[in-house]
Amino acid sequence: MKVKLYFVLCAMTVLSFATLDKAAAQAHFGVRGGLYADQDHGFIGAHALAPVQRNWVFTPNFEYVFVEPGSYYTINADLHYDFPSRSNTIFYLGGGLAIAHSAIEETSHTEAGLNLLTGISFSRRPVIPFVQAKVMMGEDTQLILGGGLTF
Repeated sequence: MKVKLYFVLCAMTVLSFATLDKAAAQAHFGVRGGLYADQDHGFIGAHALAPVQRNWVFTPNFEYVFVEPGSYYTINADLHYDFPSRSNTIFYLGGGLAIAHSAIEETSHTEAGLNLLTGISFSRRPVIPFVQAKVMMGEDTQLILGGGLTF
């Protein structure tokens, strides 16, 4: 089952990059952090931003959650829509696929889920700060509050 989930996520990522708008295909990378509110645990992670079409951005990301004991991380393939704005503040809404993996001692569990997200980015080149709220729906629905920097 795990192999199928990883294959689906990888295939979607490759297909998403294959449809990038060539004129806007400059990808950016960044760091993120925040709180998995339902578990009351912090996380750190990394992401990429790749424009797909006008106002549509593919944002694959990885988040490592600090849990004790064991480990917990998510791999996400998110897509969001940037609402047109005349200022440097950009509001966005989106969603995507999530794979969550947890392990405690010799027991591990992997599940697939869906993300719903909203956020605000403050476009200040060359660094773009953002704040985001995300709901990861799966066996264990979670609220994730975070932010980060995109370079």
